[in-house]
Amino acid sequence: MIKVSRSYILRIVMGIRNCTARTVSLTRPGAATITCLALLAAAFFSMTGCGGAGETGRRVEMGDVPAKLVKAMEKSEMVTVAAGGDVNFGDGVTPTLTENGLGYPFEDVAYIFEGADLGFVNLECAISSGGSPVPGKEYCFRGPSDSAAALSGGGVDIVSFANNHSKDYGTSAFLDTMTHLQESGVAWCGAGKNAAEAYAPTIMEVRGRKVAFVAFTWVIPDGWPATEDNPGCATTTDTERVAATIRDADSRADYVVASFHWGIELATAPNEAQRRLARLSVDSGADLVLGHHPHVVQGFEVYKNRLIAYSLGNYVFSPPREISSKTFTLVTLMNPDGLVQAKVVPNVISGCRPVVLTDGPAAAWLGTVAGYSKALGTTMNVSGSLGFISGSPGKPAAE
Repeated sequence: MIKVSRSYILRIVMGIRNCTARTVSLTRPGAATITCLALLAAAFFSMTGCGGAGETGRRVEMGDVPAKLVKAMEKSEMVTVAAGGDVNFGDGVTPTLTENGLGYPFEDVAYIFEGADLGFVNLECAISSGGSPVPGKEYCFRGPSDSAAALSGGGVDIVSFANNHSKDYGTSAFLDTMTHLQESGVAWCGAGKNAAEAYAPTIMEVRGRKVAFVAFTWVIPDGWPATEDNPGCATTTDTERVAATIRDADSRADYVVASFHWGIELATAPNEAQRRLARLSVDSGADLVLGHHPHVVQGFEVYKNRLIAYSLGNYVFSPPREISSKTFTLVTLMNPDGLVQAKVVPNVISGCRPVVLTDGPAAAWLGTVAGYSKALGTTMNVSGSLGFISGSPGKPAAE
């Protein structure tokens, strides 16, 4: 699965500033060696002129990019993961799908997902025409049967389905969702027909590199956990099982992305239990930790040169309050030593979908997120309409 186009690579090259004469190596970087792709990618992540989907410059044909550069990209050990938060095709979103079509939800951000190797979101609803709401549950979400195609059409490759809304319409709709995802070419993690499937890593391949995704929910309604014989979700109830699942994924793949549906709704900072579990995940082999559930954004932490995004916030949603409408798209560039750089693209939910912010509103929102991250000991620099978090590739991880 290769989603990086030659036009994307050329945009990287076009962003280089004063580094074209640098001597580079095409081998895995050590403490003092930077790969060619590292320079190119760093240039891309430093570009501050990225706005909406139409601001990517002239159309580039396949022949415009030197073959050597394409070959370097294909040989690289680096991967990029684009991530958004909670996606709910039910509730107030359903009418917008009916009115505007399946391309509408990701229209303004699809270019971000399509420019990354892999795209991820948390699927916060069932996708089915069947089932019935769970009795006594205050909020039950279900999207139309064809809405899975909105994910694949928007550049999303894989979703977490381990959350407190996946079984809102019962087991039949839960199983329908996985069928519709498969039909649309979207993978999932953290859920299955039994516990073995729910806790098994979903492995995606990018240019010969394996990226394993695992997901867990610690918000656990009755009947949600997967068992030996019953469909359901992987949970955080047994933290040793969480750690063992991540270790197993690490043994099978080059990178591990761990997703958690956790935290307190509307809290803009993680609690200590989240932080302990996030660090346990990294200690067990996770290279990137992605959180969701609070319905607001929380800050970032870099731990042992691995990025932890405590809450990605809402994404495709009908938020009832302003703070829940502010979000971002996260693009994380990793190599075998961990984080190289993360780019934070500020968004606001307008008409139930994420729209890219620019200029003053972007800088103001990014400043808030930078403040959340500073409280967690992590620096996020703001440049123009983008935020950046730098890693330390090639350096040993701090114990």
